[in-house]
Order: sequence, then structure tokens, then C-alpha cells
Amino acid sequence: MKAFRWDPCFLTGLPTVDEQHHYLIDIINQFGDALMRPQGASAGEIESLFQELQRYTVYHFREEEALMESSGVYPGHITHHRQQHAQFLQDVMHMHAGMAGDNREAASALLGFLSNWLAFHILGTDRLMTWLMDAARAGTPAEEALEAFKKTRDPATQALLQAMSQLVSQVSERSRALYELNQSLEARVAQRTQELSELNQRLETLAMTDVLTGLPNRRLAMQVLESEWQAASEHDMSLSCMMIDADGFKTINDSFGHDAGDAVLRHLARTLQHSIHTDDLLCRLGGDEFLIICPHTPLAGALQTAEKLRRKVSAQRVTAGDGIWHGSISVGVAARQADMGQAHDLLKAADQSVYAAKAKGRNCVASVQSVAVA
Repeated sequence: MKAFRWDPCFLTGLPTVDEQHHYLIDIINQFGDALMRPQGASAGEIESLFQELQRYTVYHFREEEALMESSGVYPGHITHHRQQHAQFLQDVMHMHAGMAGDNREAASALLGFLSNWLAFHILGTDRLMTWLMDAARAGTPAEEALEAFKKTRDPATQALLQAMSQLVSQVSERSRALYELNQSLEARVAQRTQELSELNQRLETLAMTDVLTGLPNRRLAMQVLESEWQAASEHDMSLSCMMIDADGFKTINDSFGHDAGDAVLRHLARTLQHSIHTDDLLCRLGGDEFLIICPHTPLAGALQTAEKLRRKVSAQRVTAGDGIWHGSISVGVAARQADMGQAHDLLKAADQSVYAAKAKGRNCVASVQSVAVA
């Protein structure tokens, strides 16, 4: 399992920056692979990877800062961006100092911090950087550009980034405290390392959770689907998934506001969560789109479960602001087949199936695949 799985959501729209981010992620994953290797990597190998990570990070930060200056990004953001870069380098050096003596716990804590900080920084600060660069080229005043950026932010994403920012700050503070500890006080060092581990775990959980519904988000869904796909392929087991869209959601959202739409999504999430099998995983992919991953489940079984879910939701009436959402979902179902080469093929088949359900008039279950006849 990769420590940091690349996802299109991390694209900034700046090819050079995206390429450098991808290289940083590759180094982080190499670092993680070395730590997780059953026979264990040598201290020299881990140190070599760290030095490469540090060298390339410094290079990337300089390139990014030069790009902002040449693009006319307003000085206030450049200063803030530089401060984040400098703080990150300082924190990493402090955490690296705790790795002395082949301390794998400290190295694992550093790995978690690297992954979570980079995800937070790309989705937050770097996305804003791209927006401000576009605004500068268009001649838009900085204050106006910042206000426009805030309005385009999905409230759930903004809440997640704020929570991650607070936890990153806590990890940063803990790392500095660790650095200042006397190395002979082993008990205190162990305590701080444990705190770092717990904070990184909370960061990881936040990064994998949809703020609005509390369900696993797209990032975790793709990781689990990939893992289940590998297991099903290796052992020739069944694997199905369901793509679910809330019918009429856009009408509720447009007519009665986002709070009404959020109420519908939360209610739908609870209904689905309470109705699936314990081995299945329900995730929110975004908007009104949900995914259910069903290990050890053939197409016929998944279709039966999907129909039960549809009936359960169809009986719901949800107060949404000044309106009522009449429970209705379109469900697309697909199962792993021999001609599929990767997990993406299964997801694509489920996506095509949900479009087929919509084409049939919505509030129904459909699949572009055929159930095998015994």
C-alpha cells in the first residue's frame, strides 16, 4: 500500500508544479516502502532517501516561489507561502533528528507528517496560489480575487482543510518540542513520539473522511477499491460495486438552498449506512454521488441488495428547508469480470450503469452487465 496515492484532485493546473509534486510523492512512497519492507531497510538507505527528499523539496520550494514572483502574485500571499515552506523544512529537520539510532517509530511519524502535510498544502495553499496567478494575469485586484476564491470553495472541503491545518500545526509544535528534549530522557521522548503518532492518525482520518456525512471520502474509496480489486484478482473472488445518485437533489439544492441539500445528503447517507452489509463499504464520492464497495459479492447478489436499498430510500420523505425530498435514487451496479484489467474498469462499468438507470426514468436499479445463468 502506497503511503501517498496520487489522485487527479491534487492537480493544480500548473504542469511544472504538478510534475514536481508527483516526484515528491514518488520519493515519499519510496521512503514508505523502505520502512514497511518485511526484512527492513538499512539506516543508510533510509537516510539516503531522506536526503534526496530534502534536496528536492528545497529545489521545488524555490521554483514555486520564483514562479509566484514572476506571475505577479500579490506579496502578502508570497510571504505566507514562504513561511509555510520554511516551517515545513524546519519541522522535517526536527523530526529527522528524532530518527537517530534507527528509530523506526520516529521515521514512521515523519512519513505520516510528510504525506498529510503535502496533501493539505496542495489542496489549500497551492490551489490558492494557482487562483491568484490567474487573477494577476487577468488584472483582478488581490482582495477581489481572494473573496472570489472563498466563494468557490466547497464548505465541506474548507472545513476539512481548516481542521487539517490545526492538526498540522499541532504536529509542528510537537516536533519542535521533541527536538528540544534532552536525548537522554527516553521516557519523555517516547511520550512525545506517541503523541505525534496519534496526531498523524487523526490527520489521516480527517484526510479520508467526508466532512458533511462522516463517510469515507473519494480518496479512501479509491484506495479500498484498489486493495479489494487486487485481492479478488489474486484469489479469483467476486467483487461488485454500486454507484448511487440522489434523484432530484439538484432541484432541492437550487430551490431551497445548500442547507436543504445538505440535509438530504446526510439523511440519505444514514439510510444507506444502516441498510448495507457489514462487509460492504459506503463512501461519498462528492456532490450527490455515493459508492458502495461489495467484496465477495457477485452481480446477482449486488443487484438484489441495490433493489432493497432503492425501496428503502423510496419510502423516505425528508424535510429539506421549505421543501420535501421524495426519496429516490438511481443505482448502477457492476461486478468484476475476466476482461477487466484494473479497478478503474469496474468503476467505469458502475458509472455507465447509473447512467442507464437514469435513462430508464430514475428511481431504479440498472447494470450494463448481464447476470450469469447457472
